[in-house]
Amino acid sequence: GPSIPSNTARSGIRYPITHALSLDTGSRPTPEARNRTGTYLMMTYIAGQTISSALWLTGMAGNPVGVGIAAQFGVNINFGNWLLVASVPCLIALIAIPYVLYKLFPPENKYTPEAPEIARKGLQEMGPMSTQEWIMGGTFLGMILLWAFSPVLNINLAIVAFLGLTILILANVYTIEDIRQGGGDALETYIWFAILYMMSTALNEMGFMKILGEQLATYIGDFSWVTVYVLLIVLYIVIHYLFVSQTAHLLALYAVFLQVAVNAGVPAALMAFMLSFSTNLFAAISPQASSSNVLFAGSGFLPSRDIYRQGAVVTALNMIIFLLATPWVMWSSSL
Repeated sequence: GPSIPSNTARSGIRYPITHALSLDTGSRPTPEARNRTGTYLMMTYIAGQTISSALWLTGMAGNPVGVGIAAQFGVNINFGNWLLVASVPCLIALIAIPYVLYKLFPPENKYTPEAPEIARKGLQEMGPMSTQEWIMGGTFLGMILLWAFSPVLNINLAIVAFLGLTILILANVYTIEDIRQGGGDALETYIWFAILYMMSTALNEMGFMKILGEQLATYIGDFSWVTVYVLLIVLYIVIHYLFVSQTAHLLALYAVFLQVAVNAGVPAALMAFMLSFSTNLFAAISPQASSSNVLFAGSGFLPSRDIYRQGAVVTALNMIIFLLATPWVMWSSSL
């Protein structure tokens, strides 16, 4: 979490593990077999990603941006107090959300005691690591290190991804034919994500998002600060259906909502922390809510309708947990 300042990069690391685990427990990316375990595992990861990103200041690229905006309102947020404030609601969410998903959207295969034995047999059949596997492992490790130190080295995360892919293609570990055959739903998802991203960016550049946020905020200016606080958090999260980028959402609306809240008497530190957390919590609300969802949405295990349905539950539960933790956020942010 804290060592990789991008939820998209973490998804690139964890997706192969989640995908392999889904296959090993009997799931397949088909309508008949994906719900054995795959749908649950994929959605649980997306849900967990929202929490791990909220737990650490360095968990998502937009978090430091929010910290910078909060500083303009006199709110000092650093790595230590962010972790302290986020710890209690994040711990509760990490326990509650997988359980709720398991109960509301249960996998068909609830018990897989054979999985460890299957893994052991698979390792025996594969034998020692080949040269290509060593190259894959070394490239993967190098990409993780570059992602982890990208802020220090000033390296773009996408450049790291393309560098890794180039090395694998040159070493014949991954071929152009593999890309063509394996594109499928994932490639289609990338194309739609790019289109939606351009539309969202255009709306933001034209000022539509900022005007919308300001108009929504003016209607609640006369309520008590507690009511304003709750309504603004709910609006800030729900309006993400119109966005594709978490950071773009933050840049468009964070300062607007924080200013309206402060004007209504909401403690600045409370609102600054909650808006920062909310920027992470709404990442599961739709397939395009975060670039970290793209791999999972295109896996074949998790149809878009399931992400909308289960993502709404995850987002609502996250929001309720963090709102109920308001007394903790107020107290710990004042230390």
